[in-house]
Amino acid sequence: MKTSSTKTRLRKPLLWLAVIVVGFVALAAWTSRTSTPPFLDETGAIVPNSIAEERTMTLGGVEQHVLLRGQNKDAPLLVFVHGGPGASATAFLRTYNADLENEFLVVYWDQRGALNSFDSDLDPADMTIERMTADLGELIDSLLAEFNQDQVILLAHSWGTILGLEHAAKRPETVAAYIAVSQTTDQMASDAAGYEWALDQARAAGDSTAIEQLGEIGLPPYTIEEFITQRRFVNQFGGTLIEHKSDLDLLRISMATAEYAWPDTAPLVRGISFSGAALWDEQKTYDAQSRIQRIDVPVYFVYGRHDKTISPELGAQYFDQLEAPTKEFTWFENSAHAPLFEEPKKFNDYIVDIAQSIGILK
Repeated sequence: MKTSSTKTRLRKPLLWLAVIVVGFVALAAWTSRTSTPPFLDETGAIVPNSIAEERTMTLGGVEQHVLLRGQNKDAPLLVFVHGGPGASATAFLRTYNADLENEFLVVYWDQRGALNSFDSDLDPADMTIERMTADLGELIDSLLAEFNQDQVILLAHSWGTILGLEHAAKRPETVAAYIAVSQTTDQMASDAAGYEWALDQARAAGDSTAIEQLGEIGLPPYTIEEFITQRRFVNQFGGTLIEHKSDLDLLRISMATAEYAWPDTAPLVRGISFSGAALWDEQKTYDAQSRIQRIDVPVYFVYGRHDKTISPELGAQYFDQLEAPTKEFTWFENSAHAPLFEEPKKFNDYIVDIAQSIGILK
């Protein structure tokens, strides 16, 4: 027969277990919430004429997520086109490049199929460069009308530079400047260069696993699965970020932002997988030189000196041949594929300098 003291000893662990469970549920509920914080002055009041708004916009008949942030909603529009495909970069932009919101009305757009714009009912047949470039055009037209502006600064990264380049070429009247970070040029030739570099690194490191798996896929053309293998080892050896970050590191950075919570991880991963597979047949043969020889807007190319994900050498060749009213090529010496995140202070200042040089900012 159990004594009262025995019952007390049994209740204490159960009580603590209950407290832990309730605490975990409360924490999970709290961290599953997302919102974008308002701009506040020193008294805690919302800054007049500022904007911090998440919205859904219908682009190309598909609902897509857009975040608008700026200290002054009358500031010049800066539209960011993320990479991937399907890899929304809002969490990283908000972590490393939020200072741009002091000078611009920054537009963070999740492309169709990416994170908050992912929908399992999306038709893969509608995931095309042409359709997504048209989405970008609709987004820009809507923003220009709403905020009574004539042009945007168009800032694109990696895969996003395909859409940015295509839009700038087709609709130059809407673009004050096109800034391409790691511009995609000849995808297949770039992948071949990245493969050779990764294989050299694997041999130098004596990494038998990398040597074997890279040997199995060989040079492009690749299937999407082979492409993922190539990119995995380029990442591993520092060709994407000089200071390599694991998936867990990237998740921690994302989780620290107000606009991202743990439930977003599933649609992020699903969106990258879906978008990558749906667009791969077009992406793998993309060649900017054969498609676009002239852009009638100021053009700025930015590359990290150590980028092995997209070939800077091919980018420099394309830049030399590309015709534009004005153009500028800039190296970020301490970056690989993501100068905007690897050297954020320098990058943010660079964007402001461009806006001032073309007369959009004073």
